[in-house]
Amino acid sequence: MENPMYFILIYGGMFALMYFLLIRPNKQKTKAAKEMRDNLKVGDKIVTIGGFIGKVEKLGEEDITVDFNGTSLKIKRWAVGSVDL
Repeated sequence: MENPMYFILIYGGMFALMYFLLIRPNKQKTKAAKEMRDNLKVGDKIVTIGGFIGKVEKLGEEDITVDFNGTSLKIKRWAVGSVDL
């Protein structure tokens, strides 16, 4: 019978590898996206997750109003994909 310590080391190593290759980078990306959405200002040019480009007019708690070439639309904050420079 083999030593059970080997199994613990193998499974622990696999978990650590999965954590550093899959879980941790995803958490960092999610945190950066949330930080970007929380730091929006009136006048910022944004790109939505659907690809629309517009300028922020009003900020709400969960919604923002965006001007898309003269048309104002209210969208959810989570729909902002990036801030366009």
